[in-house]
Amino acid sequence: MSPSGILTAMTAARAISAATVPSQAAADPTAKRTTSIARWCRSRGGVARGSFAFLLYTLLSIAVFALPVVGDLAHRCVGSCLSDTNLYTWSFAWMDHALRARTDPLFSDAVWAPFGVHLAWVTSMPGPAAVMQPVTNRFGALTSVNLLMIAAPATAAWAAYLVCVRVTRRFWPAVFGGLAFGFSTYMNQHQRAQLNLILVFFIPLAVYLVLRRLDGTLGRVAFVPLFAAVLVGQFSTSTEVFATATLMGVIAFVGALILAPSPLRRRLARVVPLLIGAYALAGLAVSPILVQLTQDGPEVEAFRAPSTNSVDLLSFVVPSPIARFGGTAFAGLSDRFPSYPQNDTAYIGVVFLAILVWFMVEMRRVWWSWLLLGTIVIAGMLALGPTLHIAGHPSISMPQGLLLRIPLIRYATADRLPLYLALALAIVVASWLAHERRARRWVRYALVALGVILLSIDLGTEPHYHGTLDVPPFFEDGTYRSFVQPGDVVLGIPAMLGGDMVWQAATDMDFRLGRAYVGPVHPLGPEALGLGMIVSGGHGPPANALRRFITGRNVRAVFAEEPVSDEIVALMDEVLATDPVSTDGIRVWVVPPEGPTAPGP
Repeated sequence: MSPSGILTAMTAARAISAATVPSQAAADPTAKRTTSIARWCRSRGGVARGSFAFLLYTLLSIAVFALPVVGDLAHRCVGSCLSDTNLYTWSFAWMDHALRARTDPLFSDAVWAPFGVHLAWVTSMPGPAAVMQPVTNRFGALTSVNLLMIAAPATAAWAAYLVCVRVTRRFWPAVFGGLAFGFSTYMNQHQRAQLNLILVFFIPLAVYLVLRRLDGTLGRVAFVPLFAAVLVGQFSTSTEVFATATLMGVIAFVGALILAPSPLRRRLARVVPLLIGAYALAGLAVSPILVQLTQDGPEVEAFRAPSTNSVDLLSFVVPSPIARFGGTAFAGLSDRFPSYPQNDTAYIGVVFLAILVWFMVEMRRVWWSWLLLGTIVIAGMLALGPTLHIAGHPSISMPQGLLLRIPLIRYATADRLPLYLALALAIVVASWLAHERRARRWVRYALVALGVILLSIDLGTEPHYHGTLDVPPFFEDGTYRSFVQPGDVVLGIPAMLGGDMVWQAATDMDFRLGRAYVGPVHPLGPEALGLGMIVSGGHGPPANALRRFITGRNVRAVFAEEPVSDEIVALMDEVLATDPVSTDGIRVWVVPPEGPTAPGP
C-alpha cells in the first residue's frame, strides 16, 4: 500500500476535481498568449503529455545528477563510489550470474564461503537486478546501477505526476507536483548512493491505481494484479520502504474513513477487500524472500541506533550542512542535529512551509485538505524518532518508539520517513497551483520552482562523488588465476568496504570470498572475524582470529589492494609466514599447504 498518498490522494481525487479546481477545458481568454509548448501539451492526449513529463524529468535528472559521467556509465558512478555502490554492483552481477547458471539468486555461496549467505536481509534488490539482467550481461553491472540512479528521480517524479494529474486534472500543476516529490530533499540526499531508497516510484504508482479504482476507470479484475505487481516491485527493491509504506498507507486509509463524506467512505470500504487480495497475491509472489526474512532475522533491536538516525524538529526548516543554499550559513545549528547530515531528509524549507500554510487557509473547508495535512504531520512526527530533539537537545518521548516493537518496521530508520511527507506535500503543491486563477498563476509557479531549487544538495562535497569504480588489472586481465583455482576461497582486503566484491563481479564469480560487505547484517561465529572489516589501510583483526578464519573457511589466498598498511603486512607475516607477491595493483599471500602458523599463547 502506499504512503501518505494512498489515502491522501485517493480521497483527494474526487473532491478536488469535483469542487475546487477549474477544469482545463474552462474558457481561457488568454489562451492565444500561451507558449507553443503549452499549446502542444493542451492539444495532446494524456499519453503524450505523460511522455513529455517523463522526458522532462529524465533530462532534469541527467542534468542535475549525471551530466559529467553520462558518457562513461560502465566505469564512473552517477552518485558516489561508496560501499553501497560496491554492494549494488555485486548484487546485479550476482543476479546475472545466478540466472545464467540457473542457481538460486536469493542465496549465494560466492560470499561468506564456504557456507554462503541468504540475501533476504541484504539490500541486493533482486527485482530491479532481475529486470536489468540483460543490460548487466551486455554492458556491466555498474551500467545497470547507474541507469537506475538516473531513472530513480525521474520515475518518482513521473509517478507523482500521475497522481497529481489525476487529482487536479491539470497538466502543469501536476508537472510541478512531480518535481516537488522527485527532487525532494529525501531523493536528493539518497541520490548520493542509496539506490534501494530512491527507487520508490512504486509508492505514488500505488496511489494512482487506487485513484483509478475509486473513479471507476480501473476494474476490479485488473486492479488486484496491477496493485500486487506494484507491491512486489517495492518489496523486491526495499523491504524497509515496503514496510513503512504499508504503515503509512494504513494510517492514511483510516484517516480517510474518518474524514470522508459517507458516499466516498462506502467506496473506500469496497476497495479494502481488493487491497487485501493484492497483498495476498504479492505475498505469494515474494514468499521465498518472506521465508528467509522470518527464518534468518537479525538478533538486534535495530540496525542503526535510533538516537543518531532521527531528525531534529528544526530539520524541517533548517538546511543540512551539505545543502547547496544555506547549508554553510546554518551549519552551527544543523551540526547539533541528531541525524548524520547525509541522512537528514526532513528539510522542506520556508517556501514549501509557506505554501502548505497558504494551501490550508484556502482549502480549510475541504475535508481532504486535512487528510493531507494529517499525513504530513504524522510522517514528520514519526521522523523525529523515539525522542524529540530541538536544536540537538533531547526532550520528550515520541510515538515512533512504539514502532521498534513491530516486526520489519522496527528495522526502519526514522530519518527516512520524510519520504511520505514529500509525497503528500507534492499533492498539496499541485492542488495549490491548480486552485489559482490565471492572472496570478505565474507567482505560484515561481514560488514552487524556488522551493525546489532551495532543496538542492551539494553532493560535490562527497569525496567519491562521480568517481571511478576501479577494478585492478590483476582481476581484469586474469592474473589472479595464477594464484587460485575456480571456486577457491579468497580473503579480500580492499581499499574500501565492498571493493573485493567488485573484484569478484569482474571475474564472473570465478573465486569465492570468505567474507564480504553485505550491509549491517553479517554472519557471526568464531570464524567470521566478528563485525570488524578489513581494509588495506587498516589494522586488521587479532592474529589468532585471522588464523581461525583462514582455517575454518579454507582460505587459499589473501588479495590485498595496494598500498597495504604496514600493520596488515606485519599481520600476514605473522599468520602466514610466506613472502607476498605484488602485481597489477594487488599484493598476494598464498596460504601454505600446511595452513597458518601455530597460534600464539
